[in-house]
Amino acid sequence: MTCTKERRFEWMDALRGAAAILVLIRHYFRIADLGPFAAHIDPGTMGVVAFFCISGYIIPWSVLHSRTSVFQFAITRAFRLYPAYWLSLILAVFAVPVALGDLLANITMAQRFMGVHDVVGVYWTLQIEILFYVLIAVLMVTGRIADPRASLWCLFGLCALSILMAVPRAVLSLKTPVAPAFSLVVMFASFVFYHHRHAGFLSGRQLRYILSSVCAIMLGCFYLAYRKDWGFGETPLRFMLGYAVGVGLFIVFMRLDIKQPVLCALGRISYPLYLIHVPVREIITALMPSLGDIASALLGIPATVVLAAIMHRGVELPFNRMGRWLVARYRAPRLKAEPEAIPLD
Repeated sequence: MTCTKERRFEWMDALRGAAAILVLIRHYFRIADLGPFAAHIDPGTMGVVAFFCISGYIIPWSVLHSRTSVFQFAITRAFRLYPAYWLSLILAVFAVPVALGDLLANITMAQRFMGVHDVVGVYWTLQIEILFYVLIAVLMVTGRIADPRASLWCLFGLCALSILMAVPRAVLSLKTPVAPAFSLVVMFASFVFYHHRHAGFLSGRQLRYILSSVCAIMLGCFYLAYRKDWGFGETPLRFMLGYAVGVGLFIVFMRLDIKQPVLCALGRISYPLYLIHVPVREIITALMPSLGDIASALLGIPATVVLAAIMHRGVELPFNRMGRWLVARYRAPRLKAEPEAIPLD
């Protein structure tokens, strides 16, 4: 893959599209009803892990190539995430009853940190994205964002945190929050891989050794965390397969430079699609409760795609441009204030 091609990241759009399809399958079809082994197959986990791999790779790339400040980073991320999120929250209010306090907490996108449940179940992943952004911001403030060793130490630290979160589940039957630590391990593993690919950090052999060790640690954590069923049909094998397939998809799409047009088109609208597919399903179920899974999917998935495309064009893109405009206005005075360089020749 040439540098020019990689900068377009079309393979990443295609992967987003594939991940979105997996999440749709998870929420529209009862995979577990297909047989005993099907209970261990979770397309939703596969898709979400693929999304986390993308974030761990593209966010550092964006920060380092644009040389953005923490303030500019926060502005662009806020304008990227919140407008479509708030619109999906409005849609969710029509789908499920929501207490005012829960709604106000969900507006912040930090509701779980306040002990408030998500109005829409898929919102939990956004809060992990925020945690990742906070860690990226810390690396930026400390001047370590471009230091490959910093991302590696973060990865090791998150592996240790994963163990600390998983052990109490197995030993004390204490339901500790393992998902943030597990997810951040994936994101920082992708960050380390980014440094390997773009900065020549670590030899191929060293990278394989480190990532193999991380995989071994995480397999143990999955076993400790999910050997007991906490009421959601979760099993160690379900998460082992889910994480393995999600990471595998990331590697395959990148290595093969997959740019399938339909997947790329879905990938470009994947964020609003991810946000609204559950509220759309719930609205259809409320209006037509007698519909089966297949009929509900045949109606709900096209409706979700159309509505997501409208949100992408009418909300996501305009607010993304507005965020970039604000960043440019902030950057311009700083550039004017800097002294002009004196040519050496």
